[in-house]
Amino acid sequence: MHRRALTAALLALPSLARAQAETWPDRPITLLQGFGPGGNGDVLARLAAGPLAAALGQPVVVEGRPGAGGNLASDATAKARPDGYTLAMLTGGHTASAALYNRLPFDPVRDFTFIGSWVAFPLSLATRADAPWKSLADVITAAKARPGSITYATSGVGTTQHLAGELLAQTVGMQWNHVPYRGGTAPLPDVLSGRVDLYLDTITTTGPGIRDGKLRPIGVTSPQVWPLLPEAPTIAATVPGFEVMSWTGIAGPVGLPEAIVQRLNSEMHKAMQDRTVQDRMAVLGAIPKFDSPAAFTRIVADQVATWRRVAERAGIEKQ
Repeated sequence: MHRRALTAALLALPSLARAQAETWPDRPITLLQGFGPGGNGDVLARLAAGPLAAALGQPVVVEGRPGAGGNLASDATAKARPDGYTLAMLTGGHTASAALYNRLPFDPVRDFTFIGSWVAFPLSLATRADAPWKSLADVITAAKARPGSITYATSGVGTTQHLAGELLAQTVGMQWNHVPYRGGTAPLPDVLSGRVDLYLDTITTTGPGIRDGKLRPIGVTSPQVWPLLPEAPTIAATVPGFEVMSWTGIAGPVGLPEAIVQRLNSEMHKAMQDRTVQDRMAVLGAIPKFDSPAAFTRIVADQVATWRRVAERAGIEKQ
């Protein structure tokens, strides 16, 4: 009798999950993000929260869990109940962490349900306006002639920016020196003064200096010229096939009901088409990026594998 009851209960679970998905949401949803107030992760999470709340009929509350490169928010999401009430706005740093940390308290792919990407953006490489390098070809030539003589700044060790710089060096066979900073525009004074040669970061941080003539664009990591920074040539024009695109996107814990995943994906896609949302994304150097849950999952898995290879070849010490 006990075995029959257990079997009946197990058989009832899919029906229960469907019923819960049909009534979802009936209370506020928490959208975690892993970075400080006012950063890209926070701003983009809040940008998504508004239209999602309007569409779902429940508040979407953005909650910051800064620390460990976004891993605190990722860990809380991975360990949450898969009921659609705890989600996360992940960034490309989620895949970089897999290369940087020896032991994460979660698997960066298997412990999540990837719902959909929200924005995409490249990185840009720039130098001071009066620097001797006029192009990426000049930088590569100088770096090969004097290995280790060229320096480039990023927002930290193990970031997407750092790994993109290592990938470029590995691709062209040059050696340059990484100079990590603590995020934001912290490297800018040293780049402008010539203490550091180049600056590899998001368009949010490099774009204003390029537009006002203080920085010279060397290249963007998108496969085509980026519409929000048309002054910059692509790195791929000099290094064919080179591409690094970062992103933010929404995920939940593994086991999230399919009906909830599809509804969230659909509502995100609708929100991306709003002109006001697009304009606010553009301020951050980003454009809307729509992917199905399956496609978004592949992007994350592929980037995890890529950054692990890059970090291993570069000999980056894991934390």
